[in-house]
Amino acid sequence: MPRSAIVADPVFLKHQPGPYHPESPQRLKTLLDLAGEVVGGSAGFEFLPLRAAVQEELELGHGAGYIDLVRSTSEHNRFALDGDTITCRDSFGVALMAVGGFLQLLDAMAASDYRNGFTMVRPPGHHALRDRGMGFCLFNTVAIGARYLQKTHGARRVAIMDWDVHHGNGSQDAFYDDPSVLFLSTHQYPYYPGTGAADEVGSGKGEGYTVNVPLPAGCGDAEYLAVFREIIVPVIERYEPDWLLVSAGFDSHRDDPLAAMNVTERGFGVMANALLELARKHAGGKIAFLLEGGYDLSALRNSVATVLECMQSEDAAQWDGGGERIAARIRDVLQIREKYW
Repeated sequence: MPRSAIVADPVFLKHQPGPYHPESPQRLKTLLDLAGEVVGGSAGFEFLPLRAAVQEELELGHGAGYIDLVRSTSEHNRFALDGDTITCRDSFGVALMAVGGFLQLLDAMAASDYRNGFTMVRPPGHHALRDRGMGFCLFNTVAIGARYLQKTHGARRVAIMDWDVHHGNGSQDAFYDDPSVLFLSTHQYPYYPGTGAADEVGSGKGEGYTVNVPLPAGCGDAEYLAVFREIIVPVIERYEPDWLLVSAGFDSHRDDPLAAMNVTERGFGVMANALLELARKHAGGKIAFLLEGGYDLSALRNSVATVLECMQSEDAAQWDGGGERIAARIRDVLQIREKYW
């Protein structure tokens, strides 16, 4: 049984965007409780110590001026980067630990201390642009992680799978012209942040290395698994990444209050198994899950628990039939992809 790492710590409770904000500390409290249950004994999970990211690491994904802006929010009890993205005095320090915790996991995996891991941190990151925070996100942790793998560990091809219900516009923007990072996203569309159309495919040398699968509201397990079976898995197979990173948002769950999808815990499990299988085949098992969205506490806990179970198994993805509701959408995306894959 492979050893798996979990990055989780009470420090992430200190980011306080406001008493009625959906990205609340309770999200992390729920996962801390779960992590405490699975770490130790025969479960195969171990806690990984945290560290704070340093300026040079943040600059892999962000401009110095923007980093200074977020640092300056430490002087305010409350500061709004935009209408959704609120900080407190502790937010900058917490965000440093979120990025550093993910990089710590990547270092441990590169050293073969762990084959895979799950980073349970907040605030989330995939909406953050190089010089702008948005959508609850301060620093784009997964984008920084991909650049860090290239710079520090010589990664040649990194694949980022973003299954959050909201399109990861910041991650897409970071690699839009770069073929060394494959970005794939399934998301409700049209919906916040308004990006992620199927014809957003990258530019220049990166054309074809951005894969968007915009989905209508109401899609559930059958539709998501059809997308994975027909589009996501074949593209990643062709790309043959040596690292696989997952922006794991759980707000496409049927109980989530911020979206209108119908995915269940089983759906997340099949998607996770498919990605784990790809990682075993192409990346020596190296796959790192990073928490993004997910705002119903029970759905979040149960979905993450399902992914953790998958991380400790060797099960192949069990595909069902279905997906007829979005057959035309899949055909449209495949037609675009034929030019590149």
